[in-house]
Amino acid sequence: MLSWFMNPWMLLGGLAVASPILIHLLNKRRFKIVQWAAMDFLFEADKKNRRRVQLENFILLMLRCLAMLLIALMFSRPFLPSSVTSVLQQAQKLERVMLIDDSLSQHVLRNAEPAFDVAKENVKELLAQFADSDKTEDWLTIMLTSNPEQPLLANEPLTKNTLPSLSQAIDDLECTDKVADYTASLTELKRYVSGQREGGGRVTYFFSDMRESDWINALDATTESAPNRLMTDVSEQTVGCFIVDVGGPNDQNLAITSVRPQNLQVADKVIQFNVKVANYGTQTVNDVRVLLQVDEGQPDYEVIPSLAPGQESELAFRYVFPVAKVDDGDFPDATEVKPRFTNYRVKAEIDRQSLGEQGLVFDQLLEDSVSFFASRVKDGISVLLVDGDPSASSERSETHYLRSLQVAGTGMNMKVVTASELETESLSDFEVIFLCNVDEASRDRVKSLEQWVGDGGALVFMPGNRVRAKTFNETFYQDGAGLSPLGLVNMTGDPTMAKWVNFEIDPQIHPALRVIVDSDASSLSSVDVFSWWTSELKSELIGKTMLVPLRLNDQENSPAMVDRTYGSGNVIMFTIPGDGDWTMWPSSPTFPPVMIDLIDYLVGSSGEGGIVDIGGTVTYPVDMSAYENRVALLNPKNEKIESVARPVNDTEAAKSSVLYKVDFDNINRRGFYELGLTRHTGEKEAVLFAANVDPRESKLKRLPQASMEGDFFGDKVKLVSTEQLAGEKVSGGDTEIWMQILVVLFCILALEQFLGWFWGKKR
Repeated sequence: MLSWFMNPWMLLGGLAVASPILIHLLNKRRFKIVQWAAMDFLFEADKKNRRRVQLENFILLMLRCLAMLLIALMFSRPFLPSSVTSVLQQAQKLERVMLIDDSLSQHVLRNAEPAFDVAKENVKELLAQFADSDKTEDWLTIMLTSNPEQPLLANEPLTKNTLPSLSQAIDDLECTDKVADYTASLTELKRYVSGQREGGGRVTYFFSDMRESDWINALDATTESAPNRLMTDVSEQTVGCFIVDVGGPNDQNLAITSVRPQNLQVADKVIQFNVKVANYGTQTVNDVRVLLQVDEGQPDYEVIPSLAPGQESELAFRYVFPVAKVDDGDFPDATEVKPRFTNYRVKAEIDRQSLGEQGLVFDQLLEDSVSFFASRVKDGISVLLVDGDPSASSERSETHYLRSLQVAGTGMNMKVVTASELETESLSDFEVIFLCNVDEASRDRVKSLEQWVGDGGALVFMPGNRVRAKTFNETFYQDGAGLSPLGLVNMTGDPTMAKWVNFEIDPQIHPALRVIVDSDASSLSSVDVFSWWTSELKSELIGKTMLVPLRLNDQENSPAMVDRTYGSGNVIMFTIPGDGDWTMWPSSPTFPPVMIDLIDYLVGSSGEGGIVDIGGTVTYPVDMSAYENRVALLNPKNEKIESVARPVNDTEAAKSSVLYKVDFDNINRRGFYELGLTRHTGEKEAVLFAANVDPRESKLKRLPQASMEGDFFGDKVKLVSTEQLAGEKVSGGDTEIWMQILVVLFCILALEQFLGWFWGKKR
């Protein structure tokens, strides 16, 4: 009852109750008393009826005050407690709303049984207690932290007849590999229980393993969106609110947080894999043995002598991938063709047997002791050389010196085409494209190049004497909005080669220049340049999306090499050509190592496309000129999902582009995913992805006991163990009575009108 009168509407109603009394007093003040002789006779007559009239007026006044009070009470929408409604209705109807944490940390064993299985058994035992008859007295709603917006069960009747199907739905639940977002889950729970429910109340149960990282996250515990505050808000909307602790007391854990290659993955090269291992427990663990396995090969291992609490250690493994392995994956009808790269499943794992029987206590969560990496190893780096000035003499070709890089040990796999042949090439077959002395391309091809670079490709411009500045700028520069980071102005220098300039290296050494600078910086600075392109450069972009690693020591300090990020890819612009007509650089010993390192840098800068976040999306570009638009994906359970490649966006330019993309959403299992592409010729190709658990789920530290015993959750939230849950009773549901109040209000107003008319007529 106290909650009724604390409602703001009731406070206004209290003021409104006084209005009939004030009106009565104000009306009395309107009349002026005048004494005259005939009043004596009226007074005598009035004495006989005064008490009756006063009683009638008092009754009317009380009815009017009560009407004002009922109006305020109706707007406050009060509930009657179940102890009252149960007498009237002979029933206690409740909706049992359960939120279950089904995140990765629920795999932790509790008495040799996963915490999630313990939670499921508790839920089934609780339902068996409530379903004690064939009549529907209770309803059931179950929500999961992995997807709180879509309840597993929504307001299902809870009876003996429905109990088997409800129990089966709970048995079919599987723990996900996702991170538990308590803020999002409890926000959705709060929204749900705040909704109106007729004929009863709600009781909420939150099954949690009480990890500190879930309850005390980046949000301050006093903010409205903090999990504990949301739990308090939920309790204010329900007749019972329970947090069921399904976690175990041991919170020690080791985890592999990442496995990554240090260098470009090319066959017949030594590839170094760095594996990071973290200790999230409170005790030092000695002799942690870590295994690295490629496909089904013999595992290699390294040992961490000691790993202190909170420490992360990194191990280095070296591996050499073989050349030319055909991998058609798990698509049995695949045709054996030489793919663009070979897929390898790389797995790093903590050797739990090496910890010994006692050491297993230090690693409570098995699932994060394994990490996966999808290694896409190239037999060679696919490079397309576009020659804008082809020559019958190989030495006079624009691409002569670049083609000489295709030797054993470099990993280069080069193809040379003319500018006209570029129009029909499948861009997705290449990692790097050189435009050598090329100043134009069709509008569709330029759009395709922009999309290809934006998706992670690498483009290199090397303009020469066949380039027309106006045509180049209209095609590739576009006033700074195009692919080229520079607008060409004119050719300058000394064609007779009597005068020259040299390179100046930026103090912030570019990755492509680091090896040559560390070995002999003067060798690059002494290269003679006789002619070059002057250019237009937006200096405000330097240090943001643009770098100038090389300049010339001419009077204007002209750029010689510019590196620009473009979407997920890179564009390199030289102001000199790739042949030896303008400079001595292509024939100098510095040219090959710089170009090899430049290509390695460009291919590596496209990012780790094979890594997918749990709960994220597998995305891959599909060149419609080479592949079918229907794409398949095999998940870690070997289940096939199909999707269709679509334009990147809805613009007409995107729809006309040959470069589409395919998306597979809601990746919710750790392990390897294999994407299958089909060429127009019928050949099959596979692209491997790997999804790993979020390191946040590896932190098993429990919420401090002081928080669980204090007012962290508010007074109405009750924290119980799984053993205590069965004995917890709720008195029943509250019933909203605004409709009944409206009926009473109508009756009182009708009675007041009738009595006022009847007594007034009688008087």
